[in-house]
Amino acid sequence: MPIAIAVYFALCLVAGLFGMRRVIGFWGTLFLSVMLTPLIMLIMLLMLAPKKRIMVAQS
Repeated sequence: MPIAIAVYFALCLVAGLFGMRRVIGFWGTLFLSVMLTPLIMLIMLLMLAPKKRIMVAQS
């Protein structure tokens, strides 16, 4: 049983890493993946838009 819990939290961390460049960020993704499931969160990450980067012109 402790191995299953460790695997679950490892998958949550992986989902959080994939969510780093999304709108809700690492911590939001990690929290939601713990509350829902990592699999559902990874599917939701496919639907969420990545963060928009602001381009600054260099002179």
